[in-house]
Amino acid sequence: MKILLALVVTLSVVSLCLAQDPAKQIAAATDELEKKLSTSNVAEELKQQCTSDIADVRANLKRDFLFLSLYNLRNCQLELASINFAASKSEVKTPEALEQHWQQLSNQLGEKEKVLSQPLAKPPIALATAIAQASQIQVKQYLQSGKLYALNSNIAEGLYYLGRAPANLDLAIFTRTLRFPSPKTPATTRSLEPELTKIETAALRTYKSADVSKQQAQFNRLNSTLKVAGELNKASMFEGALLKYLESELLFGSMTTTAENEDLEHLRRRLEETGKLLMDKKTDHSIGLLFWQMAESSLNPIPKAEPTPAQIKRAVVILNKVIPSYFDYLKEKK
Repeated sequence: MKILLALVVTLSVVSLCLAQDPAKQIAAATDELEKKLSTSNVAEELKQQCTSDIADVRANLKRDFLFLSLYNLRNCQLELASINFAASKSEVKTPEALEQHWQQLSNQLGEKEKVLSQPLAKPPIALATAIAQASQIQVKQYLQSGKLYALNSNIAEGLYYLGRAPANLDLAIFTRTLRFPSPKTPATTRSLEPELTKIETAALRTYKSADVSKQQAQFNRLNSTLKVAGELNKASMFEGALLKYLESELLFGSMTTTAENEDLEHLRRRLEETGKLLMDKKTDHSIGLLFWQMAESSLNPIPKAEPTPAQIKRAVVILNKVIPSYFDYLKEKK
């Protein structure tokens, strides 16, 4: 009965999402997230980060940067959902109770995941597909790793990781049903094995010659992102693989690029020219546009102010590394 109720609720949410425009959907999700943040027992560092993310989402909604708003909303959504899931299972204190709850959750997720296989009247844009795929592929991973962590280390912390399974599935369902206008020409995708092999080789070479004591955390994040990209590529979820590949280019570029003495006006002109190419409404460039919106918000922050050195560096990496990699990917034949 609980499984059926969960599926009915999910389908109702999907139907409601289909009736709204994406800006309103993202704004509503942001308001709900802020309410959860005010009532959740979270560490001060996370509270500050989520507060900052929510402010960024709202600022970008005002600029009509819906792709960046959606992208910036994800981390806090996943964190709060995972924390609240663990808090709701506080009675689970033994391996036997954990096994019972795990079986229930596994069944619920299996039923709920069927929503993602339902055809839509209009196919989602590439970015919505990419974010949904990147979230969906982690559902089973967290379902397994959360249980193992709870059994072998700490049940309370294991429940937090277990909570990331339903959190990722909910995010995938929400994202896939966002009703962005569909361009006439859908995005064309293919395997990213050549691109992933190239960046993995370059990253390994850099790792061997770098001062790891100063960059270990960054290399760990890069390695994790590349691993997800590889898993998505292997599963033929190429939109998700492309998103994670470009994230990897941004991470790796930020580790290896210097952006001193950059001409700000020149960067802004280059960004404007690039934007004209990506804003061709006939073609689905939504994944590329996400990174363009990142660069634009970095070079022209709100409220109006000169960008910081970190923001300039981010824009430089996107203009010099990320967006060229995106266009190179499109040039290659499937």
